[in-house]
Parts: sequence; structure tokens; C-alpha cells
Amino acid sequence: MIINIGYFQFLPEFLKVRKNLEEVKNLLEKNREDIKKLDLIVFPEYFLSGPLTLDLINNYEKEISSNEILTYLKEISKFYSKTTFVMGSFLLKQGGKYSNTSVVIKNGELLTRYSKKALIYNENYICESNDKIATFKIGKIKVGLAICWDLILPEVFRKYAKKVDLVVAPSFWGIGGNALQAKYSFSLEKKYYTALGITRAYENSFALLFVNSVGKYKSSFYSDRIMGGSYFVNPPFGIIHKTNNKDPHILHSVKFDTKPLNQYKKYYATDKDYFYYKSKKVI
Repeated sequence: MIINIGYFQFLPEFLKVRKNLEEVKNLLEKNREDIKKLDLIVFPEYFLSGPLTLDLINNYEKEISSNEILTYLKEISKFYSKTTFVMGSFLLKQGGKYSNTSVVIKNGELLTRYSKKALIYNENYICESNDKIATFKIGKIKVGLAICWDLILPEVFRKYAKKVDLVVAPSFWGIGGNALQAKYSFSLEKKYYTALGITRAYENSFALLFVNSVGKYKSSFYSDRIMGGSYFVNPPFGIIHKTNNKDPHILHSVKFDTKPLNQYKKYYATDKDYFYYKSKKVI
């Protein structure tokens, strides 16, 4: 089976939630005819506000509540009824507590939601998480979710082995004050998150789409260069799509064909665990 996937490396304006929502809506309208041909559209992590600190939370919901954000995103999706949206991630309040949440929506319906596991920096003071994975279907293709720094946790991705054909990972990955970067002429962060995605895909026998914001980002408490470099890896071919484009408003697209992946699964069986090999007396 083949599906058509699109994504934006959208860069939000810090804490301008309503303005970012409008820009997302306008981006989709501008690319309406192309988006109608796609099965899946993905936005990056924190695509409506950028990362926050604890003292900024009240300002975050000043213009619009997180649940109103969810309602707004549902309404947007109704204009593209055949397309499934992974709406990046945003801070969603549930039961009085926030989580860095990725929501999947189709034609106004919330299909599933996923909370980031590897909470870093100020997320540790703002967000809660859980150990639940999230899956949904596009036709017969099963898709899972992860968010950005989750890539460092092989345990999270192992839970998707045998359960999905593709994992989508919205991200907001920049240089982040990496002092080690100054020692190298190449982009250390980009090498790191690319290698991690390739590894997670090959070791678990699924494809992986990494969608990152791109551009110079400035907030009230830090500035960063968000790296872009979004990519799609499909075993056994490896990376079949990657962009170095620096425009956050460009619609990128890639085709996902499950046939090569299914051949890879059958031959290499990397989704099998220790006990499988022990039972075969290989170990």
C-alpha cells in the first residue's frame, strides 16, 4: 500500500497562539488543492507557541484556552475531510494538568493523542506524562506517535514494534546552547537526531518520519536556531527523503510504500525480542 504524506517545518511566533493558529489555517488554505491529495499532514512540536517556562503558563492561555485550541484544530480539519492531521504538539490541559501533547484529527474527529515521554528543560516543571503509546490507521497502514527528544528512549519505540508500520515524530530541535557544537564544523545536533531516527526505524522494523521546525527562534527567555532537516526513513532503503530547505512555510511531501518495509520485516525480523531468539536456541 502507498500513502502520500505532507508536512510543514512551521516555526511559531513566541506565545502568539491565536496568530499562529491563523497562520496555520492560511498555510493550509494556500496549499488546499495539494493537501486534498494527501493522506496525512504533519506539523512540528510546539507549533503554536514555542516552548514555555512555568511563569509564562498564565499568558499561554490568556487569548485562547488549550481546549479551545483543540476545538479550533478540529474545525480546520473539516475543510480537508479525507486527510488525517498530526497537529504537531502543544500544551494541552487535561484534569488541571498540562502535557506536551500531539493530537491526531480527521474531519473534526479526535482519533488519538500522545504525551511526550522524555521531558526536558522547563517541561519538567510544566508537564506531566504517562507510559501510553498512541496509534491510528490510514487505510490499512498503522501509525504511531513520538515527540522530539523521545528519540533517545529506545523503550518507547520498542512498544511500537509489531504494532505499526510508521512512527511520526514532531520536533522542535535546535542547537539549544550545545557547547560541544563549537568544536565541530558539521551540524552535530542534525547528525544526532538523524542517526537516532534511522536506528529506531531499523531496530523495530517500521518507517519513521521526523518533522522539525526551521528558522531563527526568539522568545522572552532564550533564542535558538531550530535546525529543520526533516527526513523520512523506510527500511531497507534508509532515508528516502530529506530536506535542507529553510522556509518554514513550504509544503513538503513524500510517498510511503509499505511493500519494501514488509520484505525487510520478513527477512531481518528485527522486531523479535530476546525470548524469541532464545526459543530458537540461537542464544
